Amino acid sequence: MPRPVPWSAIVLATLLFLLHVSCSASGSVKVSQNEALALEELSIQSMLKEEVKMAIASGRKRGHRLHKPDSDASVKNYSHPILKPGIVDEIRYSYRHYREMILVRGGTFWMGTNDPESTTGEYPLRQVAVKSFYLDANPVINADYWTFRAQKKFVRSEAERKGWSWVVDAFLSNGTRKLHAMPGPTGWAAVKRAHWDAPEGPDSTLEGRWTHPVTHLSWFDARQYCQFHGKRLPTEPEWEYATRAGVTNRAYPWGDNWERQRANVWQGQWPHENNKADGHALTSPVDAFRAQNLVGFFDLIGNVWEWTSSAYVERMVAPHLQSRMVSLKGGSYVDSVNGRVNMAVRCGQRTGQKQDYTAANVGFRCAKSAPEYDPKPEARHDSSDPGKNRKKKKRVFHMRRDEL
Repeated sequence: MPRPVPWSAIVLATLLFLLHVSCSASGSVKVSQNEALALEELSIQSMLKEEVKMAIASGRKRGHRLHKPDSDASVKNYSHPILKPGIVDEIRYSYRHYREMILVRGGTFWMGTNDPESTTGEYPLRQVAVKSFYLDANPVINADYWTFRAQKKFVRSEAERKGWSWVVDAFLSNGTRKLHAMPGPTGWAAVKRAHWDAPEGPDSTLEGRWTHPVTHLSWFDARQYCQFHGKRLPTEPEWEYATRAGVTNRAYPWGDNWERQRANVWQGQWPHENNKADGHALTSPVDAFRAQNLVGFFDLIGNVWEWTSSAYVERMVAPHLQSRMVSLKGGSYVDSVNGRVNMAVRCGQRTGQKQDYTAANVGFRCAKSAPEYDPKPEARHDSSDPGKNRKKKKRVFHMRRDEL
């Protein structure tokens, strides 16, 4: 359909025509060639400005999505350049058979590991009490985060704001490695324009990965997503308690012995050889393996590290000498069973990163408190002392030292 001619272009064209007629009729006013070219350039610039305004109003691509200001913020009004309309809804619908959250009843468990050689703070074993809570059955997937971004059109992730994120160098294209990457720690590269919907840099997409866990999100991004859905990030004790549900203090969610085809981990020589014995080189779909414990949680260990709300404190170093970091749990696809490649995946494994850290192997899942399932303390009444029965004022407590 032809676009209407902008009014400003009509006005300028009319002025040029009248000026030309006036000059031809009277012969008294002469317009130089340079002045005529300047007027023509002004007309072109005005037309370009009008074209830009019309393009924005009609929903031309801006950033990584389309925005239609005159419509509501539903998913159907947003399209990814590589997607058919409605494909995100179809993916979310295909996952309807998963319970969104699983109830974990409170209790006491042994947290950590009995490995004295661990330097990450897992050691020693200690008894911890946890109240009842809900936890997502699987990490947040790309389709879920896409829907969130469709509803919150002005939100930008940490990696998008700073312009780069950490990516495993072995999975970069030659063009990205040459033009957009800067070598980092062994096997890693800081890649420009790598973020949640461009996991390996500007020439990568989410095509075929909508059921994979979303990555390249900072602690702030994860918290924002959880709060938008009326949830929160789990604490480190909550996360580990859910992992050990049904197996108490075992090494893995299913028991003490490693089982094949239960988690996505690195198998081969780091960083250039991964034989993909589990069928995956990068992240895997959250349902690629069966549930890892009897409760029904998926991808608790392996695939991606998961943010928690707890501060990361190394117990071998004085707290005042440590930088402020957040605890992540579970290990990822670049970690291994025995710890020969990066870190060993197991229930108690932990690492720490700053809150603005983003990488291709970091994701999250959401939690929600369930106080209705916890026993309520019995009220005590003592008639001998009237002061004890007075209604106490509500006290406001600060967050615990290990909570953010």
